[in-house]
Amino acid sequence: MTETRSRAAFTACVLAGALLLTVGVVTSRPEPERAVAVPPRPGPYDRAVESLREQSAALLRGDERAWLAVVAPPLHRRYRAVFRSLRALEVTRFDYAPGVGRPVRDDRAAVEFRVEISYCLGTDMCPGRPGAQWQQPPRVEQKLILKPLGARYVISSITPAPEAHPRHPAPWEAGDLAVLRGSRVTLLAAPAERRHLARLLPVAEAAARADDRFAALMGTPQSRYRIYLAGDRQWRTWYGGEENDWAVGLAVPLNMYATDVVLRMSKLADHPEFLRVALQHELGHVVTLAGAYRADAAADTWLSEGVAEYIGWSPRTAARSLRRDSVRWQLRAGAPRSMVPVKPGPDAPSRAGDAFYGLSHFAVDCMAQRYGEPKLFTFVRLVLTRDNEYDQAAREAFGVPFAAVDKACVSWIRARVLSRDHAG
Repeated sequence: MTETRSRAAFTACVLAGALLLTVGVVTSRPEPERAVAVPPRPGPYDRAVESLREQSAALLRGDERAWLAVVAPPLHRRYRAVFRSLRALEVTRFDYAPGVGRPVRDDRAAVEFRVEISYCLGTDMCPGRPGAQWQQPPRVEQKLILKPLGARYVISSITPAPEAHPRHPAPWEAGDLAVLRGSRVTLLAAPAERRHLARLLPVAEAAARADDRFAALMGTPQSRYRIYLAGDRQWRTWYGGEENDWAVGLAVPLNMYATDVVLRMSKLADHPEFLRVALQHELGHVVTLAGAYRADAAADTWLSEGVAEYIGWSPRTAARSLRRDSVRWQLRAGAPRSMVPVKPGPDAPSRAGDAFYGLSHFAVDCMAQRYGEPKLFTFVRLVLTRDNEYDQAAREAFGVPFAAVDKACVSWIRARVLSRDHAG
């Protein structure tokens, strides 16, 4: 009896446990349905960046209306001018790289950030080879504010980046440029200088054809030359500006492959013969600096300027240039021990600057006449673009040490400048 009760009790407990287990299974909560992922709505920063991408694509396909759609109406005039300048310059790349976004005070929907713009003009500037930063496309930096307008974010404010850059701003950033294209050159003028365009174009075309011969000697053919005509205000701001009072033109390397030219029209407009020389000179920098491994050739200014003078005055020799009187004045002030002249400072009188250019021309002319033009340009290429030391370049180009070249040319220059028999 006791055993029977125990079994009955055990059976009842087992059944009760089974019932509880069954009830527990039946009454447990069902698995929740899988949630469908909803992408977050793009914030102000993402929408602003997308607008910049749209604008870049519009520029490259030549769609001015779509380019301006990303700009607030008060900035339309400026951006329309930028668009037309860049299209005239044959833009092939215009990429925005935005930095960290920041909120704008009193406007939670707006976003502010710095952008770095990588750009390419024509076919020479960006050959697409990997390399160091100096081999990459040129860059400009800006600070932008974008605000919502209708369905997209638009540029409502543009200012230069806070940090100064040695080659900013680019002339096209200001927008207001008059453009005239020839077969070999593109001329771009500040509004007050546009009256010079038609007169200057045939002179610039002739200078470009003359420089093409020297580009062949250097192995640096150019598809097209870019020349900007600056008033005095632009002269002191474009590409960082120029402080030297005696300078009339600038050649501005933008990267390893591209150099732009800026002319100071207030110093050149009334001197048509020197205008041709100045054009050939500055374009001479374009063809002799293309492919240079470094941005600053300040240590070799005498050679850079001397070969540009050689090209600029061609077919005249140094003895027949208009700088000869200044060179004679300089030599009479002190006999040089080297054909490499000392560069005058920015406050030096214009005659000192004139003499520096003339002496540099004589030095290059000496090497051309003693060793031949092809060997001269081999020396120029090795020094200016390959960054060789003078002695190494002289031995390879001329087969003699640079000291021997220097000594011979000092005597050669003195004989031609100070002797009455070499009046040219």
